Amino acid sequence: MTRPPAPAPTRIVENLVAEKIRLTTLFDGETDFARARFADCQFIDCDMKGLQLAEASFERCDVSGSDLRGVEATGSRWNEVRALKAVLSGAELADTHFGNCNMSNAEFVRARLTNARFEDCKLTGGDFQGAAAIGIAFRRTRLNGAMLRNLSLRKERIDGVDFADADLAGADFRDAVFLDSSLRSASLRAAKFEGADLRGCDLGAISLADAGLFRKAVISKAQATELLKGIGLIVM
Repeated sequence: MTRPPAPAPTRIVENLVAEKIRLTTLFDGETDFARARFADCQFIDCDMKGLQLAEASFERCDVSGSDLRGVEATGSRWNEVRALKAVLSGAELADTHFGNCNMSNAEFVRARLTNARFEDCKLTGGDFQGAAAIGIAFRRTRLNGAMLRNLSLRKERIDGVDFADADLAGADFRDAVFLDSSLRSASLRAAKFEGADLRGCDLGAISLADAGLFRKAVISKAQATELLKGIGLIVM
C-alpha cells in the first residue's frame, strides 16, 4: 500500500535569529504554527509558551534557554536541534521524534511524551519528572544524570542508552531488553527488573542492597561473577 505524502508545510521559516523576545512579536501576534517548517533558525532565550506546533518540524535550529511550556507539538519532528536548558514542561509531545538533538538539562516535567522517540540524542541532566511517557523510546541516547523517576520502559528495547548517574527510582524495566547500554552508578531504588534481559548492560558495581532488584532478571555469567564480588563473596 502506497504511503500518502506528508502534508505541505503551512509556513516555512528559514535563517531567522531572535533572542530574549516573545517569538510571536515577529509574526504579528500569530500563535498557530501547525505543520510549519523551521530551518537553520536561532531562538535563544525566547518566550515560545503555548504555541501551536502540531506536526511542525525543526531542522538545525537552536532553541537553547527558550520557554516552550505548554506548547502543542504533537507529531512534531526535531532534527539536529540544540535545546540546552530549554523548558518544555507541560508540553504536548506525543508521537514526536527527536533525532541528533542536544537537549542537555532540558525540562520535560509533566510533559506528555506518549510514543515519543529520542534517537542519537544527548539528554544529560534532563528532567522528566511526572512526564506521561507510555511507549517512549530511547536509542543511542545519553541520559547521564537525568531525572527519570517512575519512568516506564517495560518491554522496550533499550539500545545504546547511557543511564549512568541517572535517578531511576521506581522505574519499570520489566521484560525490557538492554543492548550496549549502561546503568553504572544510577539510583535504582525500588526499580523493577523482573524478566529484563540485562546481558547487554553495564551494571557497574552492585551493592548487596541493590542485588535484590535484579531478582528474576537475566544476566550473563560474567555479570553474575561481578555481582557476587560486589556483595563481598570470593568467586573461585
